[in-house]
Amino acid sequence: MDLFLETFDIQDMLRDVVATVQPLVGKNHNTLAVQCTGNLGVAHADLTKLRQSLFNLLSNACKFTERGVITLEAAREQREGEEWIVFRVRDTGIGMTGEQMSRLFQEFSQADASTARRFGGTGLGLAISRHFCRMMGGDITVESEPGRGAAFTIHLPARVPEPDQPEEIPDYKTGPAVPAVAAAEPVSGGS
Repeated sequence: MDLFLETFDIQDMLRDVVATVQPLVGKNHNTLAVQCTGNLGVAHADLTKLRQSLFNLLSNACKFTERGVITLEAAREQREGEEWIVFRVRDTGIGMTGEQMSRLFQEFSQADASTARRFGGTGLGLAISRHFCRMMGGDITVESEPGRGAAFTIHLPARVPEPDQPEEIPDYKTGPAVPAVAAAEPVSGGS
């Protein structure tokens, strides 16, 4: 899977995400609050993958919360001399136990069988979202307590570095380096 890095305005991206998720918020009679700390500025990341990750977190918050509040927070932070963007999705929903949280990011896994029956879903959204964030040098973490909701936090570098270039290996015929992704020539048998 490739990253398609671009520079974008974080506030504009958040407006798009909120507009997309708004119908889901109302479905269970929830309220969505957006809290942005300071000037968020721009980010250089894979906009599509970040948007999808935020949508997955907000969609889950809407699904597991009824007549509650879902909060989307965004802030820019300094960490070890680097700029980071932090997005947090909090809800006042059903929450989870430690055991349930330990399975959250596994593919095709949900909190437990009763949750899967009641709320549906494939158990892929969080695994994919975490994979996207890790591809960009960040991660997703979770905090929760049963009956007290959950908080999922995305940490991303404000400027995701360009993916590593293919490692170069020497060409056995000519000596100069060639990209490692070059197709190997077929080897013929002796005749």
